[in-house]
Amino acid sequence: MIVSRAFFRLAAVALIAVGATACAASNPEVAGSAVPMPGAFLDRVRPADLGRDIDAVQLVSVSRDSATLTIEVRLSVRAQQLRFVAQDMIGQRLMTVQWNGADVVEERSPNLPSFVVPKGLLADLVAICWPENVVRRALEASSSTLSVQNDERIILAGGRDTMRAMRSWGPQAPWTGRLSYRNVRAGYTVDVQSVEQP
Repeated sequence: MIVSRAFFRLAAVALIAVGATACAASNPEVAGSAVPMPGAFLDRVRPADLGRDIDAVQLVSVSRDSATLTIEVRLSVRAQQLRFVAQDMIGQRLMTVQWNGADVVEERSPNLPSFVVPKGLLADLVAICWPENVVRRALEASSSTLSVQNDERIILAGGRDTMRAMRSWGPQAPWTGRLSYRNVRAGYTVDVQSVEQP
């Protein structure tokens, strides 16, 4: 009987731990972005902080394990709003994201893989492409830091990498070239071929 009670206690603890891990893994705030606390991060940034208007067409590949999703993204950034629309290679819309600096409105297709979280991708984009000082300030909300080494941006939380990102264009240059990053927490890689529109 003593063994049986001990076993049930151990089993209960194990189930609670597994449940907590599953909830954390499925929570978009936890795993959907390489940026810790993406909601708090975006609350401290504005589209206007980029410092200029952008219109770009991007071919984006998101890979995780053996699965790869390739989408075309049309991105527009203005002082008051960022908007991106993603569609698959046959023209079916997969997601739309609009961000005015206060609210993020997203629409997603049921065909979009669950590991792709639109708000998470938005936070990642901002962390990679917005000015360093803006990103550093916004990361303070999650006690995270930004390290810049040559052309690589690394976000660290608790001394561990959550993102490693590189892009081929400079801070004020046209968004034409390649951007790639690894979401260490969620275990996926994003590769972007970008062409800024005149």
